[in-house]
Amino acid sequence: MLAKTRGLVLKEIKYRDTSAICSLYTRDFGKISIILKGGRNPKNRLSGLFITGNLLEVVLYRTGNRNLSPVREARIINSPMASEPDLDRFSTLYRIIDIVRNTTGSGEKSPRLFDALSQAIETLSWPCQNTDAVLAWFFMRLVSILGFEPSIEQCVLSGKPVLAALEAEPETRLFFLDDPGGIMLQSPAVKAPPGGRPVPTGAYLLMRTLRIIDTDTIDNLQSDRNDCRQVCDILQHYCSFHSEDSIPVKNRKVINQILSHPQR
Repeated sequence: MLAKTRGLVLKEIKYRDTSAICSLYTRDFGKISIILKGGRNPKNRLSGLFITGNLLEVVLYRTGNRNLSPVREARIINSPMASEPDLDRFSTLYRIIDIVRNTTGSGEKSPRLFDALSQAIETLSWPCQNTDAVLAWFFMRLVSILGFEPSIEQCVLSGKPVLAALEAEPETRLFFLDDPGGIMLQSPAVKAPPGGRPVPTGAYLLMRTLRIIDTDTIDNLQSDRNDCRQVCDILQHYCSFHSEDSIPVKNRKVINQILSHPQR
């Protein structure tokens, strides 16, 4: 049976002399594996389309007892790495792909997750000055879609409104707790919780904003880059904490070390 869907290429590996096997996260079937017969032959119409990070529209042969779906046709919708190479874009794309690969199972479809992915990929495919904010925006959507959205508006322990507490006492310290998930207010009488990660006020306010905006307004955010990166690290760690598979910490450290050096 022929089926048309949209999918993000999560991984590609060579198979035999001219073929390839790819992992896709699709809107209609979730995460699937596909085979490109002769797809690495430069003369093949599928050659060069199934590159990791590309968002595609594909026509597949789907049968109930087949692990690999052959591809009949495909076209590129968005390609984040097609424009001039950019280390920030690469880092953001890599982390988005890795977290999707590690938090989704085969055949588990989620149109909401795919739509969030599509928005993030589309934004990264055009000149974007704030790729860290794109990543933070995606993580805010992801934790909600996966069913463990953290408590942001109220203290996860006391239930007190966080924003009101900050307005009344700007020196109030905030922490993020993985379990239970959310923001904690630290009063002078309460010790910092074990494992709680400090959340600067700017990072907290960014979390609140990212929950309600679309990706087309991200470049208009007046956000500090360090706040964006802190939100990304907090939510990626939180996502890994609540998932069966965690993203290798070593990979994140390598990317962060590269990005900490100014580009020439």
